Amino acid sequence: MENFSINGYLVYGSIGLIVVLFYYIVRLQTKISAANENEEKLFRETYFDPITKLPNKKNIKYIFDEQISRTIRHNQSFTVLAIKINNYGKIKEKSIELAHKFIYEASNVIIRLTRDEDLVSCVDEDVFIILFNEYLEGDKYQLILQRLKDGFEQQLKGIDIECEVSMGVSQYPTDGTDADILIEKAILQALSKQF
Repeated sequence: MENFSINGYLVYGSIGLIVVLFYYIVRLQTKISAANENEEKLFRETYFDPITKLPNKKNIKYIFDEQISRTIRHNQSFTVLAIKINNYGKIKEKSIELAHKFIYEASNVIIRLTRDEDLVSCVDEDVFIILFNEYLEGDKYQLILQRLKDGFEQQLKGIDIECEVSMGVSQYPTDGTDADILIEKAILQALSKQF
């Protein structure tokens, strides 16, 4: 009977130990999952615009660096287009929620009217950048600008507010050789024009 008691205690003790280990494994997996979710959330918040879900300025700088390296290797150039939503501030004064909806719908217009190989990003709450993977000749450039202009002249989905935009362009390497300069020059040109 003593052997049975000792064996019984060992069995129950082993089962208890397994349960405790299982509990700690599940707890560890939960913590790992939470850490991964936090890491993903931090990544999204760091590299993507929270409203449009497009790459932000930090993110696009890495892509610019890759594009510049490719362009140097192949002795080519590329074009950057800035789109400034001029009446965003006025809309935001009326309602932040409306402003967020407005900028989200504006981003959808831009995405719909650009090619898949071109990168659209939101570098400020009212400024979008399109990184074209090639230099655009005058006729292609004008065609894209006209297509975007026409798209913005149509009413944004579910929003009864006219979209006032201006656009500006910079070219690598003519206007600059790094992301900040190219973005800044395109934005400055956009600020001097209004469509």
